[in-house]
Amino acid sequence: MRALVTGANGLIGANLVRELLGRSVDVRGLVRAGSDLGALAGLELELCRADLAEEPERVIAAARGCDLIFHTAVQFSYDPARRAALEAAAIRGTEHLLRAAHAAGAGRVVLTSSSIVLGYTLDATVLDEGASAPDDADESGYVRAKIRQDRLARELATALGLDLVIVCPTVSVGPYGSRLGPSNGHILAYLEDALRLTYPGGCNVVSTVDVARGHWLAARAGAPGQRYILGAENLAWRDFHALVAELAGVPPPRAELNHTLGWLAAGAEELRARLTGRPPLTHRSQATMIGRWYWYDHGRAFGLGWRPRPARQAIAEALSWLVASPHVSRELRAGLRLHDDVYAARYPGGAAFPPPSAAPEPR
Repeated sequence: MRALVTGANGLIGANLVRELLGRSVDVRGLVRAGSDLGALAGLELELCRADLAEEPERVIAAARGCDLIFHTAVQFSYDPARRAALEAAAIRGTEHLLRAAHAAGAGRVVLTSSSIVLGYTLDATVLDEGASAPDDADESGYVRAKIRQDRLARELATALGLDLVIVCPTVSVGPYGSRLGPSNGHILAYLEDALRLTYPGGCNVVSTVDVARGHWLAARAGAPGQRYILGAENLAWRDFHALVAELAGVPPPRAELNHTLGWLAAGAEELRARLTGRPPLTHRSQATMIGRWYWYDHGRAFGLGWRPRPARQAIAEALSWLVASPHVSRELRAGLRLHDDVYAARYPGGAAFPPPSAAPEPR
């Protein structure tokens, strides 16, 4: 069996490549020319280079001969400067990829969407795949791009008669990926915050290793045209930050930011990033999401055999990767007192993690 993975060097893509190789699948990775391939170091896969939005003929060539196609390529970023590029990748890139899959006669396409296409609530209500987010002009470029991608993919797959399954990962934390990304960035932002602030609302946290396995389950057993939430535990942000604090050995949250203060703090982080040349850990567009509850039920994926590890284990594994990565400075690392659970998550080369245990029930 041969599978194409677009965005193979990204956080989800790099974990998915490892999942597929572990199942003896012949993997072809599609990346942009000049991409950082550090997340794929040492892996045996064929690499093709193409811009999904601008080079449809190269995309067709990459899809040729593939039984399965996994489309993970849209970059996860809240940077407003990347809005046009995100929309191009999400819309034109997805159209080119689906048409290439149809031309290649691929058996199935698994699209990596996002749980944000299902929306949010203001009262901690748990949502499932039946929910749908409005295409609100006030949302960030990333959120709008993913909503439009989801709609386009479903409509075009129907028109082409293409076997499409959509997976919707929640906040995915863990190893690999060519850049930090907002999900692991939530962990690092708290570690770098001397004030130890949290904020109202909540999220659903899942391991990237499990998300990769969820893609495989969806490819093998998912129903055509269905969405599957790939999530694990619903946590209030205060509880998420308290877990990070305990595992990293830093103080727990001391105060809670409101929407206005969060927006101002994000603006200060953007300014710091410009002055230091480092990518910002948060953006003002993210601050508009403060106070919302992004809680989801993964029961449909549970029916495929999806058994995600607990949030604590996912965060411990993410920390074990982060503290050894260039994303954590030597000064910050020196101030951490890592929990034994973080040390237990370390394996030679960071290449393997233990199987999930005490998997949370869907809700």
